[in-house]
Amino acid sequence: MQWLDYPSNRGSVLRIALYGKGGIGKSTVSANLTAALGRMGLKVLQIGCDPKHDSTRLLLEGREPPTVMEMVRSSRREDMSLDSIVSRGYLGCLCVEAGGPEPGVGCAGRGILSTFELLDELGVDSLDADITVYDVLGDVVCGGFAVPLRNDYAEKVYVVSSGEFMSIYAANNILRGVRNYDPRRMAGIIFNSRGEPEEGERVRRFAAAVGLPVVAEIPRSPRFLDAERSGRTVVESDPGADLAQIFFRLASNVVEGDVMEASPLSDEELETVVLGKSPPPPIRRGGQEEPPPEGRREAPPAYTSRNVERKEVLHGCAFTGAVITCLSVEGLQTVMHSPDSCAHLSCQMAQNAARRAFVKEGVAIPSFLRPAAHCSSLDDPDMVFGGRPSLEEALQRAFERGNDVALVSSCPSGIIGDDVEEAARAVSASRPEGRVLTMLEDGNAAGDHMQGVIDACVALASGLIDPSAEPSDGLVNVVGIKPIATNNEMNMTYAEGILRRMGAAINCRFIGGTDIAGIEGFHRARHSILANTDRFALMLSRYLREEHGAEVLRSPLAPGLRGTLDWLGELAAATDRESAAEELAASLRQEYEEALPPLRQELQGRKACIISMHKDIDWLIDTLDDLGIDLLYAAVVDRSDHLMDYHVGNRHAGRIVLLEDYDMSTVVTDAMSRGPDILLSTYPVSTDGAVLQERIPMVPDIGHLAPLELARRWALGLKAPRREGWREDHG
Repeated sequence: MQWLDYPSNRGSVLRIALYGKGGIGKSTVSANLTAALGRMGLKVLQIGCDPKHDSTRLLLEGREPPTVMEMVRSSRREDMSLDSIVSRGYLGCLCVEAGGPEPGVGCAGRGILSTFELLDELGVDSLDADITVYDVLGDVVCGGFAVPLRNDYAEKVYVVSSGEFMSIYAANNILRGVRNYDPRRMAGIIFNSRGEPEEGERVRRFAAAVGLPVVAEIPRSPRFLDAERSGRTVVESDPGADLAQIFFRLASNVVEGDVMEASPLSDEELETVVLGKSPPPPIRRGGQEEPPPEGRREAPPAYTSRNVERKEVLHGCAFTGAVITCLSVEGLQTVMHSPDSCAHLSCQMAQNAARRAFVKEGVAIPSFLRPAAHCSSLDDPDMVFGGRPSLEEALQRAFERGNDVALVSSCPSGIIGDDVEEAARAVSASRPEGRVLTMLEDGNAAGDHMQGVIDACVALASGLIDPSAEPSDGLVNVVGIKPIATNNEMNMTYAEGILRRMGAAINCRFIGGTDIAGIEGFHRARHSILANTDRFALMLSRYLREEHGAEVLRSPLAPGLRGTLDWLGELAAATDRESAAEELAASLRQEYEEALPPLRQELQGRKACIISMHKDIDWLIDTLDDLGIDLLYAAVVDRSDHLMDYHVGNRHAGRIVLLEDYDMSTVVTDAMSRGPDILLSTYPVSTDGAVLQERIPMVPDIGHLAPLELARRWALGLKAPRREGWREDHG
C-alpha cells in the first residue's frame, strides 16, 4: 500500500480523541498512531492530556517536553507563547503536553481546562496541522478531562481498552461521558491486548453490546519495549513490520471512518456481558422490593440554617457568612483560603454594613472598617498544583499580626482537595502561643450564608470559650447578635443602660461587636439573653446550652414595653434583683405612658394591615392596639430566605394568618382590598401609592419606646400626599 497519497492541508483540521484507563497503553497507541499518520504525509499535532506528561515521549526520541502547566506556574501570561510549549518530533509532528500536579494535590482536571484555554488564547489553531490527536486519561471523565468531548474539539472519539474488567469498566464510563455531550461522536474501540486468555472475547462482547466496532486489535509484543528503549515508536523503528501495519490501518480508519452513537451499559449489564454474571436480585426491606440505594448522604450539621435542613434554594454562601462573622471579632485574624474575588466580596459586605451603621446610627464598627483579613489569593496554578503553599504564606502573614487566627476555606479549595487543617497544624506548630480555628465552609457546598454564620459561631465558641472561667455576679451574655445588623450598637447601648440601672452589665456580646477576651470569658456570666428570636439566635442558644452548659433565658431582648418588661423580669428573678427591677419597670412604664398620648391622638382610628416575614410580631400588634389603630389583617409569609420555621408563642396568635403556600401578588391584593391607611410590610410591595407603606425592620430596635419611634414615622407619612406632585405634571 502507498502511504503518501493522502493530501495535506485538507482545509480543516480533523480532531480525534483517544480515551482509556490509565496504564492501559493508550499513550503508546497514540504515539504510534501519530507516527503512522505522519508516514501517510499528514501533519499531526498530538496533545497529551495526562498529568504524567508522557504521551509524546516516543515521538521526541525519549525526551520529555516542557508542559503547559509548568509554563503557567513559572511564567507571566504576557511572556507565554506557543514556541515555549510546542515541540517538533518525528516527521515534523507537533507535540504538546498538558502536565499537571503531583499526585495527591491540586486538580489535574483543572489543569486540562487551563491547558485548552491557554492554547486557544495563544492561537493553537494557527499551527500547521491536518489532524489533532488528543491523548486523554479516561479513569474519571470529570469536567476537565472531558474537555476534548466538547463540540468544538474532538470530532471522533476512540476508546482504548484491554480485556480486563476495570479497563472495560472505564471504557463504559467514557461512553457515558460522550453521551452527555454529543452521543454521535464514537468511532470505535481499540483493543490493546494484555495477552491474557479470553480477553479478546470479553472486549468483542462489550463492543457488540454497546454497538461499536473493534477498529484495531493490537497484540502484546516485545517489539514495543524494544522500540521504547530507543525512544521511538514501532512505526518509526520498523515501519514494514506486521505490528506497524495495524497502526497504518488504524490511521486509515481515523481519516476515513464513520462516527456513530454508542449505548453504554448499566453496571449490572456490564457485569453480565463481560463477566457472565447473573443480574443481582433486588434488595428487600420489610418484605418490599426496593431499588438499591444510590449512595449515602452525609448528615447535615447538628446546628443548621433552614436552607440546609430543608435542602431549599441557598441564599448567599457559607464562606461569606463565616468570614463576616470572624471579621466582627476584634483581635482575630481571618485567613480566607480563596480567590481574591471571594475575599473581596466578603470584606466588601462587612464594610458596607459598617458604612450603613455610621450613616444610620452615627456608630463606627472598627473591626469592619479595618478588617483584619488575609487571603491566600488562589489562582489558576494553585487550582492545578494545589493551594497549600499560598495558604501557608497567608497563615504566616496572619500570625505576624496576632496569635489567634480563623481559617475559612472556600469552594475552590474544597474542589481541589487542599488539606487546610494539616496546613494549619504545620504553620501553628512553629508558634506554640498561636491558635488556628479552622472552618471548612467550601462556599455553597457547605450551605447558605446563615449556615456559615452558625458554623463560625460554633467554631469560635468551641475554640475560644474557657470552661474554667469563674462566674461573676451581675454579668450577662447577649447571644445571637447579627454581625451586620446596623442597629447592633444602638440596641446594645440600650440594653447596657437598662442593666446598669439593675446593677448588672453585659459580659460577652456573642457574636457581634465582641473581642477574643470576651468570648474566652463567656462563662464569667451565669446567664445569657437572646438578642432576637430568629433561627440563628435559637440555633446558637441551643448549641451553647448543649455543648457549654449555658443558661439562656426564654425571654429575648425585644422591642416594646411588654417585651422589655418580660426579659427584665426574668433576668431579675434569675439574679435576685426583683426589687431593683420593679422600680425600673415602673419608671419604664411611666415613660411609655407619657409618650403614648400625642401619637395616639394623631393615629387613633386609622386602619392597618401587616405583611411580615417574621413570626414574632406581638410587639407590633401591641403598638397598634396601644395607639388605637384598627388592625384589619396580619399575615406572616413563610419565606425560605428568612428562615422563620420555629415556633413563636405569640400572645396574638389568633389574629395572625400564617401563609406557607402563597402568591405574593394575591397576598398584597387581599390586604389592599380591606382599605387600610397603612400597610406595614417587611419588604417593599407595589401599592401604586394608594396607601402609606412603612417598613417592618427585620432586626427591630429594642427598647420600651422603640415602636413609638416607628409610629412617629407613620404619623408624619400620613400627613404627606400619597402621590408625589411631579407625577401629575404632564406639561
